[in-house]
Amino acid sequence: MKIRKIRIRNFRNLRDIEVYPAHTTIFIGENNAGKSNLLYALRLLLDPEAKRLESEISEEDINNVARSEGENSFSIAIEVGDLQKHQELEAIFMDRIAQEGEETYVIIEGKYEQDEEGIYTWKVQVLAPEGRHTESILFSGRMFRSIPLYFLDAVRDAEREMRATGRGAFSPLLRDIDLEDVKEEVITNIRSANIALGKNKDINDLAKDITYLLSPHIPGGQSEVSIAVATEDPTQLAKGLRLNLKRQSDYRAYDMSRHGTGLQNLVLIAMFRHRIATARVIQPILAIEEPEAHLHPQAQRCVFKDLEKIDGPVLLTTHSPAIVECSDPLGLIRLTSTDQNQVTAHQLDPSKIVQNDLKLLARMMRSGRADAFFARAIVVVEGPSEVIALPAFAEQIGCSLDRDGISVVPAEGNSFSYILCSCNDEHFSIPTVVTFDTDALQSNNNLLKEAYKAGLINEEVRNAGENGSAESRQGTLEAIGWIPVIPNFEEEIARVGYTLILKVIDELGATRSLENFIARNSLTKDAHGVAQFLNRTQRGKGLKVPVARAVANEIEIIGRIPDCFDRAIRQAVVLSTGG
Repeated sequence: MKIRKIRIRNFRNLRDIEVYPAHTTIFIGENNAGKSNLLYALRLLLDPEAKRLESEISEEDINNVARSEGENSFSIAIEVGDLQKHQELEAIFMDRIAQEGEETYVIIEGKYEQDEEGIYTWKVQVLAPEGRHTESILFSGRMFRSIPLYFLDAVRDAEREMRATGRGAFSPLLRDIDLEDVKEEVITNIRSANIALGKNKDINDLAKDITYLLSPHIPGGQSEVSIAVATEDPTQLAKGLRLNLKRQSDYRAYDMSRHGTGLQNLVLIAMFRHRIATARVIQPILAIEEPEAHLHPQAQRCVFKDLEKIDGPVLLTTHSPAIVECSDPLGLIRLTSTDQNQVTAHQLDPSKIVQNDLKLLARMMRSGRADAFFARAIVVVEGPSEVIALPAFAEQIGCSLDRDGISVVPAEGNSFSYILCSCNDEHFSIPTVVTFDTDALQSNNNLLKEAYKAGLINEEVRNAGENGSAESRQGTLEAIGWIPVIPNFEEEIARVGYTLILKVIDELGATRSLENFIARNSLTKDAHGVAQFLNRTQRGKGLKVPVARAVANEIEIIGRIPDCFDRAIRQAVVLSTGG
């Protein structure tokens, strides 16, 4: 079974969104971007606690803009597909099943609107397939039980969740446990333990003293207080159970409350999964908010990979790049909020992106660049030196890349059109700023090819640039808004931090190599000569990252940054803040 589509209209800040989930779907976005509202909306349809949730909704849940325009209702619809793989589901939904090719599916829709008497009601129906004249029918209890959505909240109180009673995660796991075969033995052992405990003088004295002070207030005065390890009432056995854990076989077992929050979170997720695996339903849907809570990055990745193996739809919300980097790019859905507090959903359209671009995106995510999908704007640069230096450059001009949600992504060999394609308005809709080294235009047409593959220039413009001069190619790229670094990062920073770069080269024992290179190539020991050394020799290339780090660390002493990066940063800030 799969979720083909989710459509939500006018629910809270979800004015009108339509998304197409994958097997494992990850909703990302800034705080208050609507991730929790989206899962809450689905819970209203399918959560076993939907009746309780229904009692909580009101007119206030109708989108503010919608109400101002006279739309006094909200609706939540989900298409559940691949029913042909589950004949029992097809039988449950019968003539409300639609078909596309070999796939069969149903559309379940909930509406909150006024009835004929003006009273707001919430009603969930199975819609009739398009083109049929049959009526929609109420979503029955049998239908509801066949595809429940189980939800694990982001705020997880381990002590509450692990109680044997109440509405926590542990209590439901105990309901079907049959202790009959061990009941007598357990009670006998508890009674023996209680007798042994009562032989302790302090325990015995304490119980007698409390009994003495209590007796005058109890009718008959025959009450007796005892202090026990556990109750000897056989009907209360399950209610006294506790979840203990020992981290290794030779460790002592401790109550879960004694363990760290990260380990508690892992246990809660394991309990959650067990509950679903043993729920005796045809096909449950899992929804988890922030599975990364309290977990270190390696544990986050481990949990996510485990969740991916689940047979059935899994919906997650996350703020964790560690989880995103393990995911399928097609499973990412990015939610953004406008000034009117309305949410827009963005995801890759598989019909408009080539397979190789998907592979490159996945590789970029796994190389530590997953944070780019959370960004409000991206600056594409030539390599790791710029990635190191740009945050310091931004601070020097009074900007903060993190505050403004800007990520710096290296082109890594001038192959980056897949980033631009995935960030355009048809996909993730993340504004991009591109910087490029002009010396790359002297020897090849790679940058023009990337612009063409990204759809920023047409074939005629590309061909004209390829047959023209380096200067004309630069003009073509500047015309589409790309910012030239003349001729490269190293020479740009050498012009503003020449003395510092010489100092770094000297500290790393490369001064003689620099001087030999300059003499051998009839160069001058200036910004151009130093940049040539850093870019053209094996020894110099090994110094590029240390030089970038030194510039980043000493930018306040240097006092200024290259104009090209000033422009790139300011442009990214404008894009990220909407002007």
